Amino acid sequence: MNQKIIKFTLIFLIIVLSMFVGHKLTKNKNQIIGFYNKVSKIYERYYFSTLEKIGLKKIGKKIDTNKIITHEENKFTKTKGNSFSVIFSKIKSYPGRTASIILSENEEVEYEIFTQDGFIIKKDNIYEINFPSLFYSSTGVRSVFTIKDEYFALSGFSTYSCKYASVFKISNGKNLIKSKCLPDIKNVNFDGLGGAYVKTEDGILLTIGAPMTTSEEISQLSQSKESIFGKIILIKNKNLLNYDNKKINYDIFSLGHRNPQGLTKYEDDIFSLEHGPQGGDELSKIVEGGNYGWPLSSFGTKYADGTSYVKNLNYPQYNEPIFAFLPAVAPSALSECPKNLSEYYKPYGCLMGLSLKERSILILILDKNNSKVIIFEKINLGGRLRHFGLNKSAKLFVDSNGYFYVSMDKDGLYKIKFEDFR
Repeated sequence: MNQKIIKFTLIFLIIVLSMFVGHKLTKNKNQIIGFYNKVSKIYERYYFSTLEKIGLKKIGKKIDTNKIITHEENKFTKTKGNSFSVIFSKIKSYPGRTASIILSENEEVEYEIFTQDGFIIKKDNIYEINFPSLFYSSTGVRSVFTIKDEYFALSGFSTYSCKYASVFKISNGKNLIKSKCLPDIKNVNFDGLGGAYVKTEDGILLTIGAPMTTSEEISQLSQSKESIFGKIILIKNKNLLNYDNKKINYDIFSLGHRNPQGLTKYEDDIFSLEHGPQGGDELSKIVEGGNYGWPLSSFGTKYADGTSYVKNLNYPQYNEPIFAFLPAVAPSALSECPKNLSEYYKPYGCLMGLSLKERSILILILDKNNSKVIIFEKINLGGRLRHFGLNKSAKLFVDSNGYFYVSMDKDGLYKIKFEDFR
């Protein structure tokens, strides 16, 4: 097919679309600019995609490849905890923020880094996530996970009149679970969409937060069993793998969540690490059928006027956190501890979180019943820590030399190890 014909056809379609909705935008300059940017983005993406499919041109990536650098020399930084040392070294530089990191080891560590703006960095190659929608949010990808070598993603999406969330299959861009349009569209913030996950024997537990900062309408969805938002949901593997254009069923495992960005299984218990409002970040033990109170109960305070929320003691039907962070630490991930740290603290339980605001690894030592935190320690690494590197079983990846891996926003991937226990 002639390139000029392709280009003319795409431009014609864009003009028709512009005429159809343009009159609705003329009253608001910001909307006009935003609409123009979306049209430009769609044109570029699908023009080059069409050319690539017929073998004429590769897609032009919106990522600065000069900032993707592999660091071969082991230049370690060392810092001290209360009873051990921590060494860490950057192994990969790249721009942006991660959505997930999946690692494996076969002679050397192999990595797949998924970014929130829709790219996959694998060794020295860059790919683009196959989105199901023309109008996708550039910061909407919150999570990528695998089921039997098939890749799935949770993302936020935007059209002119609707913002919604979707779990979709990356290989074919098919929506598998698609939410209803969010209310209060101007106050949607997909940074609150959650995306942490844990694998069960025959399914996956996935956190889907209430994507807002101050919206009461969106917050209330956390208590509605008719909405997917503010929940931890359980999806069966067979439903994800055998999609046949029908609605995929899922179960609400727990509700009343605000923005759970960390989820892990430790022994026989599930734990969640969740953003509160102003303060009130929470570590909770998750039980099936539990209600964790948002937005009616929180140890944080309200953004608008700083007033307090109702405490859980007045609402016995709500599950209390086992630990609340005051002031907030902005948690971003949760995992069991690596083996050497777990063994050091035995017989107590050991969880490890990451913090954006405190730029730290959060070490949380539990009592013998895993019911409360008895030690809390922060190890500052100097940057906004986003995700742990996981293996395909959704467990903390630890390489043959004892290093685990953590991403730092707009910086890169680091390997880390605890040593010199005292």
